[in-house]
Amino acid sequence: MSRWLRQITVCMGLLVGCASAWAQMPEGWDRLLGPGRGRPYRGQILDSETKAPLAGAVVVALWRRERVYPFQVNTERYAVRETVTDSDGRFLMEVKDIEEGAPRRTRKPEFLVFLPGYGAFPHRYTSPKGFLAELFEGSGTTVEVPRLENREDRLSNLSSFGPHSFSEKPHKELPRLMRAIDEERVALGLRAYPPAEKE
Repeated sequence: MSRWLRQITVCMGLLVGCASAWAQMPEGWDRLLGPGRGRPYRGQILDSETKAPLAGAVVVALWRRERVYPFQVNTERYAVRETVTDSDGRFLMEVKDIEEGAPRRTRKPEFLVFLPGYGAFPHRYTSPKGFLAELFEGSGTTVEVPRLENREDRLSNLSSFGPHSFSEKPHKELPRLMRAIDEERVALGLRAYPPAEKE
């Protein structure tokens, strides 16, 4: 066997071994759901300038799962849930039904907070460290979002995320988010999102 062929064989063996070891890593490491899954997520949303609680802010959580194949890992949507903040700007999202039955290698959820006239969290206006799920675990956290004063900032904020990145059927699965987005779009002189026919 030539030296070149041996080197390729060794590299391929190492790649397969690394992929196999990574696939066998226990749940709970890094971004994957671990012990304590199914606990509610909670937090409070405030105006960053006045510190007033913001009622009616939509909070969306998206879970993705990883599928491990030789030489690659694909991610796919697993579940999505939404809730709104109360008069004190607080939210509590129950997720026991989603997380306790989640397949192996399901990631901790990604979050979006959106309220018309305010910067979306975490897209444009903040850069939190770590996974957002950890911020909202346990006793939760307080998130401050800025009021957007001009049309350009509001349009830019709307373009910083899309409802279809959270759900293939956002009108069906995320009706509160879609109402809030449409409210903002209409206030800015845009058309509301047309519902997809297959929804």
